[in-house]
Amino acid sequence: MAAEEMLNVIMSWERENSHRGRLVRAFKSNLDNDPAKQAHRLALLGIHAEKQAKRKAGLVPA
Repeated sequence: MAAEEMLNVIMSWERENSHRGRLVRAFKSNLDNDPAKQAHRLALLGIHAEKQAKRKAGLVPA
């Protein structure tokens, strides 16, 4: 998955009432203005995106 495509997928979760939706909103608002927390949020969002891509590819059970 290209970086731009991955970012689009991640940002599409913003309106979800879920953990990943809250992560996206916190990331976009730069909650606490802490670079370490932003890096952690981005890493967690990357993990969520990877899991979603694997599910869509049929590599893991839904």
